Amino acid sequence: MNSLDYDAVFDLLLKNSSTCDLLVDLDGNIYRYNDAYKDLIGYDEEEIKHQANTLYVSQEAYEREIAFVDQVLSGEKSDIKFRSSRVTKSGKVVQVEVTSLVFKDHLGHPNFVLKRIVDITEKVQIEEKEKKQQLYLQTILDEMPLNIYFKDLESRFMILSKCNIDFLGCKSIDEVKGKTDFDFFKEEHARQSYEDEQYIIRTGKNIVKEEKEVRKNNKITYALTNKSALKDQDGNIIGTYGISKDITAIKLAEEKTEQMNKMLALKNAKLEETIEELSRTQNKLIFAEKMAALGSLISGIAHEINTPLGAIKASSSNIQDVVEKINVDLPWVINHASPEEISWLFKLINEVDSRDISVFTKEERKRKRDLSALLEDNHIENAPNIADTIVSLRISQSDESILDMMKLPNTQSLLQILKVLSSLKRNTNNIAVSVEKASSVVRALKNYIYKNNKGEYEATNLIETIETVLVLTSNMIKHSKTEIITKFESIPLVFCKQDEMCQIWTNIITNAIQAMGEGGTLEICTTLSNDDIIKICFKDTGCGIAEDVKPRIFEPYFTTKGKGIGTGMGLDISRQIVENHHGKIYFESEIGKGTTFFIEIPINQDAAKIKE
Repeated sequence: MNSLDYDAVFDLLLKNSSTCDLLVDLDGNIYRYNDAYKDLIGYDEEEIKHQANTLYVSQEAYEREIAFVDQVLSGEKSDIKFRSSRVTKSGKVVQVEVTSLVFKDHLGHPNFVLKRIVDITEKVQIEEKEKKQQLYLQTILDEMPLNIYFKDLESRFMILSKCNIDFLGCKSIDEVKGKTDFDFFKEEHARQSYEDEQYIIRTGKNIVKEEKEVRKNNKITYALTNKSALKDQDGNIIGTYGISKDITAIKLAEEKTEQMNKMLALKNAKLEETIEELSRTQNKLIFAEKMAALGSLISGIAHEINTPLGAIKASSSNIQDVVEKINVDLPWVINHASPEEISWLFKLINEVDSRDISVFTKEERKRKRDLSALLEDNHIENAPNIADTIVSLRISQSDESILDMMKLPNTQSLLQILKVLSSLKRNTNNIAVSVEKASSVVRALKNYIYKNNKGEYEATNLIETIETVLVLTSNMIKHSKTEIITKFESIPLVFCKQDEMCQIWTNIITNAIQAMGEGGTLEICTTLSNDDIIKICFKDTGCGIAEDVKPRIFEPYFTTKGKGIGTGMGLDISRQIVENHHGKIYFESEIGKGTTFFIEIPINQDAAKIKE
């Protein structure tokens, strides 16, 4: 078959084939190629003919392909398949699979070579990707200090990390492959692992848990394990895989820490008992000082309560007398007074002033004279007494109304009855005022001795606590002729112990009154700083504090007062209370001019605690 015959065959069988086909002479030059190959490389016939090596990545690649072709030319093989590459006209490298067949003449001599080429670029890329993934996986299995394993549907080991092989006490994967956890661990752990893996295979869910691993040699280890389903490319579950991190050291450290915590808890419990006992002792001391301060005030408090009680008693007696008079007067009104007179009586009852009047004002005396003259001019009998009664009852009727009223036949008798009823109203008012005064003292006393049973801080109005102490010390203030000046700015509520605040004010106020002797001024003020600090000042005009005494003012049991007057604990306890509220107490003093105590309490007790 000559070259023309080969061309005919090529045109008939290969020219329109979808496979890339080309004829190459014995020197490796391209003789013919079809349209599929032309589309692959992008060259036309004139550009590529007799220039075969220009289609290769390098000269070495060209020579390597020639070497493969020589194997069929020499008769070693009838055909050969190998991988190579081509460079397209655009410069793109295409990976190809080449199948070479040699065609011989009638004498058996090689005539030319047929190459069938398949573009395997995508296949090569996939293989490269898989190769890299395999490399990454193998690197992880060889280098990561984790127990990594893959198991089949029967929970048999297939692939393991080097760390896991060593962990199981083996030297190679061959010693582990095909075996299960039952070959390496005690029954309990192996059974649980198997059940977990079968659950994953059934449900597709993963499991994360801490495991206690007991091996055949009774060695115990702990692991944090994450197990999941192993799936093929179609998403079918073909086994399980897991990653376990050895946490034995952590668990042992936790056990040791737990033991140490238990020991520390015991020591802390003993320490808390000691602190609690000290706290109870301190509270007893504070309460004793509080009761001592209250004891010094109790006679004055009793006087402040007895005074309104005496007024209540006197008013009650007066009311009893009035009731007896009403028992006599009421039947008379019913039998003798006209409806008009009764209406007039009840109208005036609501108008009269119930206050007790022992002395008339200048205007009232003039009104009484004018009214008496008016009544006399109108020939009303007993005009001076009637005028006195009307003015004392503060009846605010016009002169014409009074004259009309006096024309009624029983007016003078009704005025006397009105005077009796007014007395009843006045005495009940006295009782109400006296009750309120006594209540204020009792309320102040209750606030003073109040103590939160839980010992917790609660929202407190500091100004109200100061006013409570001023009520309780009012008798001492009156007898010492002390003038109290208060300059209270609006301040927010503070979370504190109310009873302890009262104790501070009591100590400072009584000290100030005693330091001033008879007469003096005590100025009390409250301010709020920009730092959310409430500042309370107590400024007296007493004798002042000597320089040698100043360093000892807050010293326990130290006092400058006479024997039996003070315990020397008041200011020390006040200092402790202030510090427990994360505040501070200090003073300024000058001999002959007086002393000022300053107490600063932060509004936000929690923030102050953190800051400390």
